[in-house]
Amino acid sequence: MNFAHLYTSFDGRINRAKYWLATIILLVIVLVIMFAVGFALGMSLDPEDTKFKLVVLVFQFIFLYPSAAVMVKRLHDRNRPGYFAAFMLAPVAIKAVTDAFGMTGDMEHLNALDHVLNFTTLGVGIWFFIELGCLRGTIGDNQYGPDPLAAAPAPAR
Repeated sequence: MNFAHLYTSFDGRINRAKYWLATIILLVIVLVIMFAVGFALGMSLDPEDTKFKLVVLVFQFIFLYPSAAVMVKRLHDRNRPGYFAAFMLAPVAIKAVTDAFGMTGDMEHLNALDHVLNFTTLGVGIWFFIELGCLRGTIGDNQYGPDPLAAAPAPAR
């Protein structure tokens, strides 16, 4: 598997197995680096801590590109345009920004914007979980490339 292409390119298609593998690897990398940075900065893991919120925001934006690349390739396998990834990434990014600036994220005093963003993210998250993680891609070639599950042709002798 070509990890450089997987996390940097928006071309082509990937199947569910590669999608889950890429997502889990990215999540582990993010968590390890984020906790290492948090430990080095001496910050608490309290979600109410402003320093914690800013570190989370920075890491979400750093890893936005590789996340989008993986999502787009999986959307292409489902024969969907890549811009559909924005439907998932936008609410998450908006929530991270509003949390970092103190507009939302107070767990004891949720406001209307908290509820709207939480329900939007939950609804879109369920849709994307099913669309990207559970449903099979388009059988055969589509406008985004060949079927990643199609049998590879035997090498010529």
